[in-house]
Amino acid sequence: MKKTVYILCAAAALLPGLWGCQRKAVQEAVDAVDLRYRADDVYTLDARGAKAFTILVASSKPWTITSEHPDWCIISDEEGAAVDPATLHVGKAEPTTIRVQYYDNIGLDDRTDKIYIQSDGWTGKTITVNQKGIAFLTIPEEDLDLEVEKAGGEFTVHVRSNQPWSSKVTDGNWISITDGATGEGEGTITVEAMENTSELRYAQMTVYDRHAVAMALVQFTQDGVQLVPLSTELRAGYDQASAELEIVANAKWTVTKASDADEWFTIDTPTGEGNGVIRLTLTPNEGTGLRKAEILVKNVVANPEDAQVEKAITVKQAYRIDPVRVIVDAGEMDSWKSDWVNAPVYTKDVGTLFTAKARLNRSMAFGSYTFRWSAISPGARVRHWFCFSDGIELKADIRPAGAKVSFDFNAASSGASGKPSLSAYTDVDFTQPVELTYKFDPSGAEHCHVTYLINGVEAASFDTSADILHTVKWGSSINMYIGCDEEGSGSSAVLEWYEYTAPMNWDE
Repeated sequence: MKKTVYILCAAAALLPGLWGCQRKAVQEAVDAVDLRYRADDVYTLDARGAKAFTILVASSKPWTITSEHPDWCIISDEEGAAVDPATLHVGKAEPTTIRVQYYDNIGLDDRTDKIYIQSDGWTGKTITVNQKGIAFLTIPEEDLDLEVEKAGGEFTVHVRSNQPWSSKVTDGNWISITDGATGEGEGTITVEAMENTSELRYAQMTVYDRHAVAMALVQFTQDGVQLVPLSTELRAGYDQASAELEIVANAKWTVTKASDADEWFTIDTPTGEGNGVIRLTLTPNEGTGLRKAEILVKNVVANPEDAQVEKAITVKQAYRIDPVRVIVDAGEMDSWKSDWVNAPVYTKDVGTLFTAKARLNRSMAFGSYTFRWSAISPGARVRHWFCFSDGIELKADIRPAGAKVSFDFNAASSGASGKPSLSAYTDVDFTQPVELTYKFDPSGAEHCHVTYLINGVEAASFDTSADILHTVKWGSSINMYIGCDEEGSGSSAVLEWYEYTAPMNWDE
């Protein structure tokens, strides 16, 4: 029985010194095959005028390259002679350049071929070639988004295709297909829209190819009253003086309280027109329970035939939750990880000394935090990071060298949302201790209004959203870093304590 050593090599380029080898199926070394090539795993080609591609092959034994579909694949050299194993081993053998060309695919469907590179009975490489078919199905751009009057009417959607197709209403019960539920090649679909006596509304029709794969979505928008608050709930902190909520509208509108007994807030925007903002002014909640009220938004009926639309919005205001103070002593530091050069050191009656470079980090519960730095040397740079998922960070630097606190952000690594726009610097008196607060209030029903306070005075604020620091949401977990870096000589700072204020449970 023949016993063989197979040596299979896939080189990035078949040049001297660039051969790479991986041993396969090593048995008793009686004979050897050293097969080398340059080829991609997969090639994707157009249906018509497909570009040829090349494959480089060299082997210590005679080799072959074959296609599963030689009737539509042309391979310039389907076999080749062996080369000197000694030159092949050191990357100096001359490879054979094989040109692979495919005929035009005149069929509707895509097709797939397999190409095999073999030597002495060993398959060293299998290449997949995908060639597109000529089937197409498109809807003209002007037919994809149709505006429908209140009275409704008949609409024609044009289909450009060379294959059988079908259509179906996939959203909305006020449109129906009266002709063109199925068709083949070029054709049209007739859609009937009913009269609208209420709100602006949407419907959708989907067009499918011969394999029932959705190829186009046709959107119908019918005129009517538009009155859409961006949320049905507006939340405010216990001492939040104002709150607002965006509204999308195409008419004049009014805002009223559902009950005049709710005297703890006033409506600053009792009327509006078109897209706008509902604004409220609130008094502090001195009680021990969540305050709730309802406001009603209605469109102003301009014509007798116009519909009256009303939307209810629940207003919730939190109650005061007292902060819990945590002394940063040796026991507290056991809950943190020291991950820079110097570990902070706790001294009783003084606090925890951070000597640059020193940093602590840990996962923290969502909520508002205040850190008290009782002493910061002129050359120190005290750093705070509040880190959220997707690489988002809220950062602050306490910098005596410039007599300022500066703010910065890292936006989403995915590019899903950007940074807020705010003043980057706040002047600070460093002859006194510095208390830095990150305060989180609700913004809408999901995101946060973030406020930075220096010694209890607001320094900056912004709202997170789907477009701004999108993972900073109400209830998110926080990975927190605090540390001391260098900005000059004598770089140290003392952290006495931090306070944590738990967030409100809005479902209570």
